[in-house]
Amino acid sequence: MKELSIQVMGDQEHEISELLQSLGLSKIVSRIIACLSSTTEMTSRELEAAASVRQPEVSAAMRVMRVNGWISEREEKKKIGKGRPVKVYKLNVALRKIVELLEKENMAANEERVIDIQRLRELA
Repeated sequence: MKELSIQVMGDQEHEISELLQSLGLSKIVSRIIACLSSTTEMTSRELEAAASVRQPEVSAAMRVMRVNGWISEREEKKKIGKGRPVKVYKLNVALRKIVELLEKENMAANEERVIDIQRLRELA
């Protein structure tokens, strides 16, 4: 039997994930960012286990994160057996930078809402 060391999300990672969701990120992307922020790098399978998500969800989240420039990935040959190389992911930017970007986006959206409310008051 193979010996595996699987990390799971702790209280801090759960809180990070919930807060990221409240700022507009999807649940899956939030969970993956929370997991990656607490370690240097993780494989796709480790992310599946740690974040309690399925492989297609990891792939979809990685597409979103890649577009934003938040992650880097590399392929690593399997140490035992044959098959496809394993993808290994790590955050390209610190969690703090992601939070700053989300803060700016939310502040801009709030400013637009205030302008809309003021215009509605004028029209009422």
